[in-house]
Amino acid sequence: MFEKVIGNDSAVTQGILVWMGAAIMLVVMLPVLNAVLAATPLITSGPLNTTQQTVTTMTASSYGLIIVVLIILAAVIILGVIAFLQGSNKSA
Repeated sequence: MFEKVIGNDSAVTQGILVWMGAAIMLVVMLPVLNAVLAATPLITSGPLNTTQQTVTTMTASSYGLIIVVLIILAAVIILGVIAFLQGSNKSA
């Protein structure tokens, strides 16, 4: 099943490019999210204050997960390159 995909250099290359595009999207998204949070006016009193603090706290903690996602994406890209190189060595 996987021999067709690994043997097909175009499919492996496209797969690697998709993962690289996802990683670039995550890296570009970080400054945008940071700018949106910085531009949001602070609510200092009332029930919306608690909601805003909760959203800000959850967003800040999710930034740590983005780093983990980028590490996983890098591992997938490396494995894709290895599969690509092994597939091109078999055909030579």
